[in-house]
Amino acid sequence: MARSQGAGGSWHYFATGAAVLFGDDRGEGLHLYATHPELQIGPLSFAVALPLDALGPSWGRAVAVFLMSCTGPLLLAAIWKLVPHPHRRPERLLAAGLVFLPIWAELATHAGHLDDVLALSLAIGALHARARDRPVLAGLLVGAATDAKPWALAFAAVLLVRPARSAIAAFAVCLAVIAAVWLPFLVYDPQTVHAAHFTIANAAGSGLRVLGYHGSHTPLWDRPAQLALGGLLGAAAVLRRRWEAVILLATAARILLDPEVYGYYTAGVLLGTVVFDLVATRRRVPLITIAAAATLYLSRQLSNIHAVPLTNAQLGLLRVSFVVMALIAVFGAARPAPRSAARTGGAD
Repeated sequence: MARSQGAGGSWHYFATGAAVLFGDDRGEGLHLYATHPELQIGPLSFAVALPLDALGPSWGRAVAVFLMSCTGPLLLAAIWKLVPHPHRRPERLLAAGLVFLPIWAELATHAGHLDDVLALSLAIGALHARARDRPVLAGLLVGAATDAKPWALAFAAVLLVRPARSAIAAFAVCLAVIAAVWLPFLVYDPQTVHAAHFTIANAAGSGLRVLGYHGSHTPLWDRPAQLALGGLLGAAAVLRRRWEAVILLATAARILLDPEVYGYYTAGVLLGTVVFDLVATRRRVPLITIAAAATLYLSRQLSNIHAVPLTNAQLGLLRVSFVVMALIAVFGAARPAPRSAARTGGAD
């Protein structure tokens, strides 16, 4: 789904953030989050956006959208390398790609959310590091993902490896990378902490409303709850030797508890479902990915053009239903035997 009109619709946030972060006027620099709490984007994303924005408003946006649009096939290729050799049947990759790539374009091309693209791409890198028994590198990548987009901290569950000293080292590196980027803002301007209280409207079709919260804006407990739920579910999956489900569970927690229902949120979920469908299952058809596309994205698009008469409450129920379905898929299946193939499958 290539959209020429409105491509990179959110790029102005990154241009603004880069200009403020690297500016030296009053309220700029390390005052960024104190003066612009609406920029719920990590400093790493602004650092990446800076050289692109230097090309000018039009060219910077165009080049950024082009580069982000290229990430879809690259991520599919990276996921494919995690699949054990005996199960690399081309039709499996084709089926997953046909569902994933159009919706990934909603994030990378249409919305142009560089922070999500960076965080999710770094998460795939962390899965590779884990599969190759490189926990310290995995910790560095999860830390960098959090520096790009704070909710990516939920991916830290992938760092739960054995032996324990490797997990401790991975978490230590992760926390050090996060602290090195975020602490200067908190130390330089303590008002930065108020950015965590920034709220957005609670959409009529959100999972929060289905779960019983009908307030007009984000509750204070919501974002910590997203991180805690995503991290705990991911940790439970890793303990069941389902590390391939970490991205899926973290993004599922996000869409379950987030007050908004933006279409580009679904791209992160589909990245997680593709990893799970291709790496953790042997099915030719990516059933979880198709279910995510249908319940989270296609249903809303068809409702918007009145092709399917679904109410906001019903759309919210579909979001919650998908999360329940994902939990059953991850935790309901028999625990697989340890597979060295997952480690060797990506070495070529």
